Amino acid sequence: MEYTWMNELTQQLPKGAFLMVDGNPMTIGWAQYGILWSKPCLTVFVRESRHTFSLLQKSDTFTVSMPALSSMQHELGFCGSRSGRDVNKAEQLQLSLRPSHFGGQEGLSGCKLHIECKTLYRAVLHENEIDDETIRSRYYKDGDEHTMFIGEILGVWEEDA
Repeated sequence: MEYTWMNELTQQLPKGAFLMVDGNPMTIGWAQYGILWSKPCLTVFVRESRHTFSLLQKSDTFTVSMPALSSMQHELGFCGSRSGRDVNKAEQLQLSLRPSHFGGQEGLSGCKLHIECKTLYRAVLHENEIDDETIRSRYYKDGDEHTMFIGEILGVWEEDA
């Protein structure tokens, strides 16, 4: 099978990737790739309680930076357990930002792949409209629902080693 960045996304995403908005890395483990409105799109899911949510509401772009498979575990853990409201995560981890290549947000240095997106649509995933009780009880027991941010993929680039 021919290598594509989608294979990398499928393998690495369950282990974590960084959602980048305004220099703030947030660890994500969910995303969807597909074609919507005849455009290549990446959809990310962020809870309203997260600092990144407010940044996404103000921005029209985001970038997903993916580390090489099974790398940057410490950084993913740190960015998944700290809020950008309280700490500058990139500075604390001594990570630098990489300039955008396609008009999206900056990428996180040290990552293998960067997917730059322009937000096309936002919608709340309402808990009461999820048909699977197992999903509702596992992910929404506290009522903190996700908003999906559908982004048109502006471009994908690999970081030089």
